[in-house]
Amino acid sequence: MGTFLRFEVLRLVRNLRYVGITVGFPVVFYVLFLHNERPDAPIAGTTWNAYFMVSMASFGAMVSSLNAGGTRLAAERASGWARQLRITPLPGWSYASTKIASSMLIALPVISLVELAGLVVGGVHLQPGTWVLLTGVLWVSALPFATLGVLVGFVASSETAYPLVTALMFLLSFFGGLFTPVRYLPAALRRVAAFLPSYHHASIGWAVVAGRVPALADADALLVYALALALAVAWRHRVEESRAFV
Repeated sequence: MGTFLRFEVLRLVRNLRYVGITVGFPVVFYVLFLHNERPDAPIAGTTWNAYFMVSMASFGAMVSSLNAGGTRLAAERASGWARQLRITPLPGWSYASTKIASSMLIALPVISLVELAGLVVGGVHLQPGTWVLLTGVLWVSALPFATLGVLVGFVASSETAYPLVTALMFLLSFFGGLFTPVRYLPAALRRVAAFLPSYHHASIGWAVVAGRVPALADADALLVYALALALAVAWRHRVEESRAFV
């Protein structure tokens, strides 16, 4: 399985379009929209440059995970590659789990590159331990996005996967407060944000850069999302397996 995981990761990083979208979107958005506010403007116990860096790191984790699992998995199902893997000695569960793992591995450098943009362009200054903690919590808590991407890849066709992934990226980002802070959204949308994994994911990072302990409610919400999506992936994978041998 380790060889298969390495193969999957290499396939992703060799795809220049995927790398460009995955790295380019969050970094470019950070640079473009950083000066919507003064970089040192106070917000949520920190400054705008650090707050927005966390928002775009969360967005980057989402972009990399949804694209890695959603569009590529749907294309592999359409091409017959997924069916071919079923006749190999690989365990049946390894296909979905490897997709999730490769999405997670790709998300880590994306988060780190957004943080580098925050340091170099945004002038974000954090203690070394805080940088490490921020990277770690944003990476680990990106698991629901990686699982969601795989689920999309299982339920969408090769024609509908890309528009569905794009819609999910921007809906979760906007309504989750990644582009516009939740405090500036209408009251109804603030209530919507409280139910979205994107908001809870970024909230953990916002707490870290503000020097606070992340709220247990945010971690619990992400854990519930990860478990529910994993169960949905397992169910959909069983459906695919049963159809393959009919």
